[in-house]
Amino acid sequence: MEMNKRYGNMNRRKRLVSLCMLSLVFVFVFSAPLSSVPVPSVVSIASAASFSSITITDVTPTTFNPGDTAEVTVTVKNNGGRDARDVRLAFQGTEILSLVGPTVVHINTLNSWSSKDIAVTLQVKEEAPNGVYPIPVNCSWREYYFDPAEGDVTGPEQNALLGLSFNVVGEGVLNVGDVTTDPTNIRPGDENVEIRAAIENSGEAAAKDIEATLLFDDDTFKPSWSGTDRSYLGRLNSGEKGEAVFHIDLAENIAAGAHHLPLRITYKDTKGNEYEVLRAVTILVKPKPDFEIASYYIEPASISAAATGVVLHVQVKNIGTEKAESVSVRMTGEADVPFDYDVKSDFVGNLEIGDAGEAILKFDVKKDAVPKVYPLGIEIRCTGDREIGDDTVYIFNKELKVEVSSSGSQQEGSSLPGFEALVSILALLFVFIVAGRRRNGV
Repeated sequence: MEMNKRYGNMNRRKRLVSLCMLSLVFVFVFSAPLSSVPVPSVVSIASAASFSSITITDVTPTTFNPGDTAEVTVTVKNNGGRDARDVRLAFQGTEILSLVGPTVVHINTLNSWSSKDIAVTLQVKEEAPNGVYPIPVNCSWREYYFDPAEGDVTGPEQNALLGLSFNVVGEGVLNVGDVTTDPTNIRPGDENVEIRAAIENSGEAAAKDIEATLLFDDDTFKPSWSGTDRSYLGRLNSGEKGEAVFHIDLAENIAAGAHHLPLRITYKDTKGNEYEVLRAVTILVKPKPDFEIASYYIEPASISAAATGVVLHVQVKNIGTEKAESVSVRMTGEADVPFDYDVKSDFVGNLEIGDAGEAILKFDVKKDAVPKVYPLGIEIRCTGDREIGDDTVYIFNKELKVEVSSSGSQQEGSSLPGFEALVSILALLFVFIVAGRRRNGV
């Protein structure tokens, strides 16, 4: 009986001690600031150590141009405290980004807190607009860990949706390619020359609303008619080419050789951003003879109506950039010019650049010519320099001024205006006088 009482007292003391200890713990926990309680960190470590987690921590490279095909390195990490087995990553292609070769990568084992690099080949669509594009990655794996009660344990399959993002940056680059002309050989003074210039998009992105405009600094070149200095091409995808067509006139005094015509190209990208580039179209102007009338005069110096045998001296000079062969000078018959042409043309011969030659022409003045200054058309005809392959026939039209005076030096065989009528009147008067004397008996 005494012993039972002692045991009962001891049990009561133990319960009291336990109750006091619990009270102290309760007071300690709830009186301490939450930030100083170490339990959450311990729980966190224990929680992290109790599962596996597959993530993608790095991707290299991340920036591409439209049309690129390149290998991408992807870093896969097990961000948990348990190992992972049979890790499978399935990369899903999109309209803009696609995988070349295998699209599923398999990793046998990925230990806890470890990472591994894998490689995939990525292709970017041609003409892809600028922007950031994702690739979904379906990931699956099984946890692998040791359980003291069960030994090695392989857990059920787990899944996660991961993703990669890539920046696509590109722009169209427009350049001038081959240039052709019609005619092939362009010479000073040519009109309505057709120029065809190939416009090439050598960039990585499409260009749209493309317009090319020739720029003229002076009067050496000018559009043949309104709008022929501009050409609209529309859209060119990367690697494509189009053709710009222009029609231009060349000045007579243009120098022979290569000429670079500035070409302004405006266009937009697929997002509507506007661009402008300055290029050049190069054309070759061939040499060509050209002429001016250096001097001229008539013999006699003064002429009037009914003058005959008038001699016209015309000196022509080659002011062009090429030798002129078989040069001839000819008077052209103008409807309102009262001349009858006796020697209408004359052969001058070959004229080197800067040389001059003389043509001698003859004409008569009609009797009814009104005194005034008349324009006399002169046609100069020649061929190019055959030694350099130019057999073109060139024709140059010039104009002279010839004055018919009311009086002037008379040529042999000429008469005064109305002379014949005067003689007739005098003869008739003479007849009347003679007849009158006979009637009077004189």
